[in-house]
Amino acid sequence: MKKSTLTNLIAILLYCLTTQVQGQESWIDTSIHSGLIELKTDYTFKTLVSNDSIKTTTETLKNLNTAKLYFDKIFQTDLDFAVLFIENREWYKHAYFPPPGLPQAGKGNVILGLDKSIVSMEVEKMISQLPEQYLASLKPVYGAKINLDLFYRETLSIHELAHLYHFKEGTKPQRKWLQELFATMSMYSFIKEKANLSYQLMNTYPEFVIQSGDRMAEFKTLKDFEEKYVQKLTPQNYEWFQMQFYKNAKSILDSNKTDILIKLREFLINTDLSNTKALTDSELSTRLEKEVGKEVTHILTNWKYK
Repeated sequence: MKKSTLTNLIAILLYCLTTQVQGQESWIDTSIHSGLIELKTDYTFKTLVSNDSIKTTTETLKNLNTAKLYFDKIFQTDLDFAVLFIENREWYKHAYFPPPGLPQAGKGNVILGLDKSIVSMEVEKMISQLPEQYLASLKPVYGAKINLDLFYRETLSIHELAHLYHFKEGTKPQRKWLQELFATMSMYSFIKEKANLSYQLMNTYPEFVIQSGDRMAEFKTLKDFEEKYVQKLTPQNYEWFQMQFYKNAKSILDSNKTDILIKLREFLINTDLSNTKALTDSELSTRLEKEVGKEVTHILTNWKYK
C-alpha cells in the first residue's frame, strides 16, 4: 500500500473516531455539571452530586444500572448518560425546571433529588390529615411514617431514564402524552420483569391516587395535557394525568410482550415533529393502530374526558 493511501486512511479513521466522540459528548449537556462532585462507581454512566457527604444514592444507582442493562438489551443500544443528585437548595443551579427534588430527564441527564423532594413533603403533609383507614394501604409499603420518596425517587428515576431512550433520537413527539406513556410503560415493564421487589413501591401510590377520584383535577382532556404540559398544570393535576397513563400502561403491559415498547419508541422517533408533519387525531389513531397496536390507539379514541 502506498504511503499516501495509508496516510489518507488513517486520517479518515481519526476523523470518524473524533466525530463519534464529539457526537457522544454533545448528547450530554455538561453545562449543568459545573460545580458538582463526581462519585466513583462501578457503573458505566457518570454520577455527580452537589454534596457527597449525604450517602443516599446506592440503591437508586443500582436500580438505574439494572434498568440501563434491561433497556439497552430491549432497544439494542448502549445509552450514554449522566446521573445528577442535587440538594433542594442547589436545585435551580443544575436542574431544568422545578419543583426541587422531583426526578426529571433531558439532554442526556437524569436529575434526581439528594434530599426529600418538595412534592413528597407536600403530599405527605396532605395525606397525613386523612382518616387512618385511608392510609392502610400506604403504610405497609412506605413505612409507618410514610416516605413517598420511595415512589417519587426510587420509582420515577426509572421513568426518567426511559425518556432518554427516545430523547436521544428526538424530543418533539406528536403528542406529549405518548412520550409519557412510553416512559411509564418502560418503567412498569422493567420493575415487573427485573425488579419485582419494587413492584409495590411502584404500584401502591398510583392505585391510591386513582381510587381517590378526580376532584383534584381541574383539567382532564388529552388536549389539556398537550396545551398545559407540566408548568401550566398544578402538581396535583399533572399527577392525576400521570396516574391515568400509569393505569393504561399497566393494562397494556400485563397483556403484551415487551415488543410493544420497541414499536412505541420507534413510532416516537419516526414521527418526531423535527422531521415530520403534525398528525391530526384521526391520522394519529390510524398510524398508532398500524405501527404500535390497538391498545395504545384505544387511549386516544376512548379517553373518558372529551
